[in-house]
Amino acid sequence: MSKFLVSVILFSCTTLLQAETINLECDALANKTVTKLVEEGLLAPVEASQTRAREISAALCQGVQKSAESQHQKAQTSALQNWIFENRPDKAGNIRLKRLK
Repeated sequence: MSKFLVSVILFSCTTLLQAETINLECDALANKTVTKLVEEGLLAPVEASQTRAREISAALCQGVQKSAESQHQKAQTSALQNWIFENRPDKAGNIRLKRLK
């Protein structure tokens, strides 16, 4: 029964953790990047070049966002597994620590 309960809790927690996403606001960041490049004179004020620069910036940002989400989900899953399986008062290490007190 306890194995079933732990499985249900682990499954429900991992689905909840996966629902959370990271939002880097790539469109706003791309617009700011293009504006700054034009202000610094590094990008021509022609609309075509600005559009392409905006697309490139947004694509790079989305790649970073996907990578960050993947790393975040792995870290959350690992932390949850560590908490579930390591936070047991009957572990051998915890029993030894109780004897030392």
